Amino acid sequence: MVWTYSQKSGQLWHNDAPIAGGNASGYSGKGAGKNNPIMQAKSSTGPIPRGEYRITEPFNHAHAGRYTLRLEPAIGTQTFGRSGFMIHGDSLKNPGNASEGCIIFPLLIRQRIWNSGDTLLEVVQ
Repeated sequence: MVWTYSQKSGQLWHNDAPIAGGNASGYSGKGAGKNNPIMQAKSSTGPIPRGEYRITEPFNHAHAGRYTLRLEPAIGTQTFGRSGFMIHGDSLKNPGNASEGCIIFPLLIRQRIWNSGDTLLEVVQ
């Protein structure tokens, strides 16, 4: 089973069923690169590049916070030299600006992702 994330809309699907939308939609990238697929190659600005990633178990990250999920690119996923992709929560001090390419979702969505047992994420435009 697979999770699918859209670079452009921030929408998340699980097995083709929408999970997050409206107020619960996520985002990736910042500034002009936020949810902007054209800028996927731009380090620290663009959204996570399209491709397949393996979702790893949650951990507490010193900067990104609790219940962070690391994303490991699959062989063949073009990351444009970028790395360190994760799914984590938003900034409390500066909401809407926590991503330098990571996927941002609220805690309940991150928990739902991990608790599903499905560890494949496909990032699409």
